[in-house]
Amino acid sequence: MSSIGFGLFKSLVENEVKFSTLNDYQVNEEHFREKEVEAYRFVKEFILEYGTYPRLETIARQIGAVDSFNGLPSEPVEYWLNEVLERKRYSDLRECMLDMRGCLENQEMTQALDIMGSKYIALRESYSARRLASLRDVQREVLLKHDEYQKNPDIPGLSFGFPFLDNISGGAQNGDFIIIVGQTGVGKTYLALKVGFSSHLTGKNVIVLSTEMPNIQAARRVLAMEGRFSTTDLKLGRLSYFGRERANEIIDRGAALEDDRGNYFYLLPGGMFPKVEDFAIVIKELKPDFAIVDGAYLLQGSARQWWEKNMEVAQVLKNLALNEDIPILATYQYGKKDTGKLEGVGGGFAIPQIASIVLSFEFERKEDIGSLQEVQHRVLRLTKGRDGESGSMQIEYNMKATQLVQKRVLSGRVDEEELIETD
Repeated sequence: MSSIGFGLFKSLVENEVKFSTLNDYQVNEEHFREKEVEAYRFVKEFILEYGTYPRLETIARQIGAVDSFNGLPSEPVEYWLNEVLERKRYSDLRECMLDMRGCLENQEMTQALDIMGSKYIALRESYSARRLASLRDVQREVLLKHDEYQKNPDIPGLSFGFPFLDNISGGAQNGDFIIIVGQTGVGKTYLALKVGFSSHLTGKNVIVLSTEMPNIQAARRVLAMEGRFSTTDLKLGRLSYFGRERANEIIDRGAALEDDRGNYFYLLPGGMFPKVEDFAIVIKELKPDFAIVDGAYLLQGSARQWWEKNMEVAQVLKNLALNEDIPILATYQYGKKDTGKLEGVGGGFAIPQIASIVLSFEFERKEDIGSLQEVQHRVLRLTKGRDGESGSMQIEYNMKATQLVQKRVLSGRVDEEELIETD
């Protein structure tokens, strides 16, 4: 029986190193063998259930291998991780050589090249560890790329960043599973980032997983919102000298404030957490105040059918919000023929049913779809509230200044002190 995997599990448990460290090194179930696989699955399930590691003797008894950890040296986690990775690389290379030999014997050159190319990419990626990234660190990278080329009201929950929505809903509250649904290109990601960053500005810890874009794109969008820059200007190096100075000041000031308050805004790369259970482990270990999944429909579960997988992922996120006692927000797309209809979310009506709050983000006019006009308007509808509340408001979407601003209430209760957000 192989011992490398058990050496890793022993070191993780004894040194109390977070299980999500495996994700940093892109180590998953495929890296383990025989009884190691059973141990890996048991540890994941145990953490998901109890939020902590099982004892080594519990793992050994559960998998029916009582001598699994006997005689293994107590080396650092990094040592065992490297051993596990090297074993997997050797196994993959050997398998690649055997596959290529068969292709060459049959003179299938194209297939042999495809095998070699795909395996080369996978092996090269295995040598680059991808880790949690601080928003401020990635924003500094945004400025390097550029050189080369709102405030929390007194509400029970976390601010959405829009006074009317905060007022009518009470904000994002612990245990909430909130979904934003809209058509492609309407601005769901911008809206989700604004909501998350509004909470962060009040001193809350926020984690954002985007399944559709790398960290640098998400960080660029937040920096553009903070500085009222155009994301295009940031991306293509078009900031003026004074604009770049202001961007740098924003990052420095934000980093200092975060250090002083001891809070974080973390970005998770989607390719690092493709499975909903991996995301759940990170949330359980880091315990943020607010978690956001942009593009939840791209997270993977165990179900094969698309609509079943979406339902499974939504159920996991809902339970995670309840068990960890935090609000979780997820974005979804409408079906092409079901815009504005709850049954068009994720292939069925079930996801909106289990959500605490459903927000529909819509184009105000059909002419705005695909439009490049710098200032447009959107409609944000509270389609389903926690306690049956509903309402809608007009939002100004300023692409030049990367601002989403509440302009006027269209329907729903308006308190006497309800204010319209302005620039």
